Amino acid sequence: MRETSEENSDTHWPEIIGHKSFERSFVEAQHRDRMHHAWLLTGPKGIGKAALALRATAWLMAEDAASGGYGVVDTGFTVASGDSGAKLVRNGAHPDLNVVAPLKEDNKSGQIKIDQIRALIPFMMHKPGRAGWRVAIIDSMDEVNRNGANALLKMLEEPPERTVLFLLSSRPGRLPPTIRSRCRVARLSPLSRDESDDVLRQIWPDADAEQLKILSILSEGAPGRALMLAESGAADCYQAACALLSEDRLDRAALVTICGKWGKGGAAGKDTRLGATMLIERLLRLSALRVAGASIPDVCGFEDRVIDAMSRRHTGQKLAEMQNDFSREAAQADSLYLDFALFLSRQLTRFHQKSLP
Repeated sequence: MRETSEENSDTHWPEIIGHKSFERSFVEAQHRDRMHHAWLLTGPKGIGKAALALRATAWLMAEDAASGGYGVVDTGFTVASGDSGAKLVRNGAHPDLNVVAPLKEDNKSGQIKIDQIRALIPFMMHKPGRAGWRVAIIDSMDEVNRNGANALLKMLEEPPERTVLFLLSSRPGRLPPTIRSRCRVARLSPLSRDESDDVLRQIWPDADAEQLKILSILSEGAPGRALMLAESGAADCYQAACALLSEDRLDRAALVTICGKWGKGGAAGKDTRLGATMLIERLLRLSALRVAGASIPDVCGFEDRVIDAMSRRHTGQKLAEMQNDFSREAAQADSLYLDFALFLSRQLTRFHQKSLP
């Protein structure tokens, strides 16, 4: 979604790139007076689902005659400069907007608690106070357990008038069918490499070009993932681990040190563990494709070396099995609050050991 000129747009909003199909669908639904009460935004983690939902909300709640439902369909999510309703959304202060996300305090599981879902229901039942709409964004349904989903179902079955609910999910297949069937599904795709590069340059205008290239490649069209990999230190740990796995002789002491940083426990280490899982799954997947002779997406120079090493050590079938096993065991280790650093160290050591003669 690209802004128009400074005279016609709110320059405090960052540019959101891509996802034009959803933008057109949402704007058209409003202009035809067929706004669906629930939108399920799906797609890989980090492609901008939350930012997209927030911008759609700002457009819907805009109060200036040149914005929101009064605009022209072709202009998309244009918001007039200085619009007071959109500014309240942007600042998280709009009385008709409720964003539900996992609590940061006293929340070992990292899930959205059922009490948060229950509190959302009376909020949505009230008539809009200012905007003409009441909107809730659940970021994300991946952190809502079955009890929470069941609590949400009643509102989806009997939606109040003039309400819009955005449900975000990177794993929609795990949602109850009763939830999915009551939503209008918007399937969002990863950004192109050029689009992803544009977003990362907005985030880090003064960053080193080579580092941005590495993050763009590793994030696979999901700039939010690049941000997480950089800020958590997961990308740096991955690069260091790849260097060790490329060698014929594994430096076990160095590997243990890296995994200690990469597998930090508790809520504070959630992003580093998530980054470790994503990147190791990527390494195993790309290695299996290399053995099969299939084309693979762009890789970093340090990845190319370790992929070659992995493809000499294991068959394609073995690498695919390793990926499946790693994904399952990583999820189990995290859910059971096991020592994730020790888990990583053992897994990477196993990957370094040859299964071929």
